[in-house]
Amino acid sequence: MKATRTTFGYILSVAGIFLVWKLAALGVSSPVLPPPEDALKAFLIHAATPVFWKYFGISAYRVIASIALAWCLAFPAGIVIGYSRSLDRFLSPLIFMTYPVPKIVLLPVILLLFGLGDCSKIILIGIILFFQILVATCDGVKSISSKYYDSLLSMGATDKDIIREVVFPAALPYSFTALRITTGTAISVLFFTESFATTSGLGYLIMNSWATAAYTDIFVGIIGMSILGILLYEVFSCLEKVVCPWHVIETDTVDEESQSGSAIPVLSRIVTYAQMIKFSHTVFALPFALASLVLVRRVATLDISTIFWIAMAMVGARSAAMGFNRYVDAVFDANNPRTAARELPSNVLSRHEVIIFIVISSLVFILSAAMLSQPCFWLSFPILAVLFFYSYTKRFTWLSHIILGFGISLVPMAVWFAVTGTLSPGISVLSLFLLTYIAGFDVLYACQDIDFDRREGLHSIPAAFGVRSALRVSAFLHLVSVLSLAALYRIFVLHPLFLVFAVVIAVLFFVEHRLVKTDDLTQVNVAFYNINSIISVLLFVGILMGELMWGVL
Repeated sequence: MKATRTTFGYILSVAGIFLVWKLAALGVSSPVLPPPEDALKAFLIHAATPVFWKYFGISAYRVIASIALAWCLAFPAGIVIGYSRSLDRFLSPLIFMTYPVPKIVLLPVILLLFGLGDCSKIILIGIILFFQILVATCDGVKSISSKYYDSLLSMGATDKDIIREVVFPAALPYSFTALRITTGTAISVLFFTESFATTSGLGYLIMNSWATAAYTDIFVGIIGMSILGILLYEVFSCLEKVVCPWHVIETDTVDEESQSGSAIPVLSRIVTYAQMIKFSHTVFALPFALASLVLVRRVATLDISTIFWIAMAMVGARSAAMGFNRYVDAVFDANNPRTAARELPSNVLSRHEVIIFIVISSLVFILSAAMLSQPCFWLSFPILAVLFFYSYTKRFTWLSHIILGFGISLVPMAVWFAVTGTLSPGISVLSLFLLTYIAGFDVLYACQDIDFDRREGLHSIPAAFGVRSALRVSAFLHLVSVLSLAALYRIFVLHPLFLVFAVVIAVLFFVEHRLVKTDDLTQVNVAFYNINSIISVLLFVGILMGELMWGVL
């Protein structure tokens, strides 16, 4: 569970930083603050060159050597000073008098004494870190209860024995805490020492980019330093688990007592989230996004970046919508025998975890939209509102199926707008197909819960008008879907091969409605999970094959 929280924390933090960064870039509108996608692209380009990794390695060497030097001197000194009362009385005033003094002012002196090479940089960073580790270690030793000393003294232990058996193990976790805290300080001072009188390192990359007005490259160095800091922080955390297992066991015991039964491996947790939102059902909507991309290529140029962010936006939006639906319907799901085994009602996932999942998924969608364009970014908020609104519609209207279809039908129009910045009447026909296709099979699916919906006061077409009328409404919607395919063929002048796929889709709709009968709803799942997924894939393949035949692709 702790690993899951850490992973989610990093994902949420990165998404939040990118979102704030994007907003700031839009507000400032200056080349000095490029949008995050440009900085990320520049970073990936630099990361493919040996020069960048040479600078990264030099900076890593300098900061690691400084931390190692500071720890090797400060940790034993902290143990001795903290354990010896006489040394503590003599040296503590000196430590606390010199600790607040900004050591960075010693840089000119250190440069004159040790030159402009790595030695002077390592010494300066080491001096600054020395005091932070020393103070933390001393405080750790002083916090040891006297009962531990008394128990060992009663058995004839010497000062050497006490330091080895009590003081050293007690002070070690404090030193690792200090190492994690000093990581940020070390990276900051590293930048300062590399910002002048040097020709290598990430700090030099940042300052050289600033001097040449290569503003995007400045952020390449900043991202590199951030990665270096995070790596060092996580390395120290892992080292603490190896070197101080007793401390880790105590921490894990507290976590288990406060959150018993929640220690689930990260991979298993990811699978659980995917099951909660039925991630496999993305096949119902993703082919429509891909089909839209195939069609929009007639009027606009596509690149890998645009396709990637469109896919990420789809995954984020659908995950957020499904997670929100599971959250607000948890009480109803718990009372419905068909849905009681879902992850939230069965307590496989907590409400807090689902909220975090919804927030992260929403941020992924908003961030992906921002990466596409500024209008897409602003439109992402009302689209999320529409997707979330659907989850409440069953409480007051039987039109909830249509609203669901409308929310998902935004996919083709959103893809077209993301690529071209405009809307096309032609692509709205594909959206109409998606609306009626989704709404039609949702009506069929709701027939399973007609008794439960009526008992709980929930609204649906089956609950309002009965199964027979619901089947007729579903058939009408799917008839509109077939007519939409014919209109799509005419508007986009698709290849005649598309008509073959359209006929197959019409036959599958017919089979679907033959399977589900008024007095026999046992085949609903077959129609829902099998036939519907085939229909969406066939539509995409039909359009793709036709474009290939025309030679457009």
